[in-house]
Amino acid sequence: MINHVKKPFFVVIAVLAALVFGSCYSYPINAENYTKNIHYWDESLPREESVELFFGAGLSATSYNGVSVDWGEKALVFLPPGETVFTLDLNKLSTSSGIYNGSSSFVWNFRAGDRFALYGWKRDGKLGLLLWSMDVKKDWDEYDFFPFPESGRTVLE
Repeated sequence: MINHVKKPFFVVIAVLAALVFGSCYSYPINAENYTKNIHYWDESLPREESVELFFGAGLSATSYNGVSVDWGEKALVFLPPGETVFTLDLNKLSTSSGIYNGSSSFVWNFRAGDRFALYGWKRDGKLGLLLWSMDVKKDWDEYDFFPFPESGRTVLE
């Protein structure tokens, strides 16, 4: 009788553990769950034709394609596709080795439907920008990483 009770109990525990741990890895990510700071560059552009970008904590844009913007921190923005140039304010980007001072440009050709998060990241001892797809699960080391050069220099062209 005891053996019959143990098996179902362990099966239930295993199923619950799989559900709990499996839910941590569900994709795609819905960035709207992480912020209320949402901006639409062109509200007439359908979402599926837009580019969705989430700026991680400490990383904010001060200009988009030469136009000054004030989206604030942890911003989720919806933009038209195409070549995009951001000036990023990095003054609030903190790492384990301190705070990065300055700004940098970031240039990327986004396609309609792209969904990315931009994070300040440290890889191989260098601080830089991590371009993380919210639709594709990868190891952190597989995402595109662009080390920050000297303040005011371009990250990627």
